[in-house]
Amino acid sequence: MLELPLIAKSVVSHFQQCVREDKSLAPYHAAIEALAVQVNMPFSMDTSPAQYVSFNVFTQFLEGLRKVLPSEVFVSSLLGSAQRAAIELDFSNLSAQGFLSLFPFEQWSVESSSQSLKLSFLVSNSSLNGIEAELFLIVYSHAYFKSQQIDIDKPIRYDLVSVSTSALSELRIQTETPQYLGQTETCILYNPIDRDCSIKAVSTATTSTFKVTQALLPYIGRVDVDLVSFGQINRIGKRTIQRALSEEGTTFRTIKETLCVEFAKRVMSEQDYSISDIALHLGYADASQFIRAFKRSNGITPLQWKKNNKGIGV
Repeated sequence: MLELPLIAKSVVSHFQQCVREDKSLAPYHAAIEALAVQVNMPFSMDTSPAQYVSFNVFTQFLEGLRKVLPSEVFVSSLLGSAQRAAIELDFSNLSAQGFLSLFPFEQWSVESSSQSLKLSFLVSNSSLNGIEAELFLIVYSHAYFKSQQIDIDKPIRYDLVSVSTSALSELRIQTETPQYLGQTETCILYNPIDRDCSIKAVSTATTSTFKVTQALLPYIGRVDVDLVSFGQINRIGKRTIQRALSEEGTTFRTIKETLCVEFAKRVMSEQDYSISDIALHLGYADASQFIRAFKRSNGITPLQWKKNNKGIGV
């Protein structure tokens, strides 16, 4: 199974919206926009039918954001976006399983007793390349838990998987709450409450094909991403991707071609672009190459499909 963690597009879009609307970040907006381009953040998330985007790419954005912003501003922006998400993404009406499905968690749980109250989560090793990603997941987990249990106190201890003491000290987080690095799982500990609120949510298995499809889909029609660049964007080796997809009987080329054809169908059914323009947007060398790919998938040419489906939304 390919280690390609995903995060819900709705969460990433909301975070970016919070950053854009935060007036205190106005002096940094140009640098943040340049950063999004530099790390290849998906360009068409608003219009893409994808449900998820690559968490690896979003992690790179967070890492860059920490360098662009003063430490206290970066931490404040994480806390503020999580608090807004709890309200605007309606965390209070999400089950633990529903919350888990938005993030790259393998497991998310709360253990409650008369002596202790512990929230913990596990993610794949590739999901926590830096402390920024772990902090992001911590503040969003706390915001969700607070929406479910409004009377919990502030955390009394944090356990982090990250081992970089320097990265944590650079952030200069002003808190008296103890922080322990190099732990086996990420935990937030609270003072116990007078009721049992234990819960455990475990992620369901997804295929490598699904992961690659979701991570690639936001780029289709905007940026031509080949196998090599896809691997570089997601910090995964080319051969690793090929091997994982081969085990499921498919290839990167097949997935990309399928997505390109579906994109072309949406465009042809909604707008009046020429076949040549569509081929150019999808990164094909010329229209004839795109026509062959389309016919290979559908048995007819794009023009024939357009005539047969004129006025029908896809």
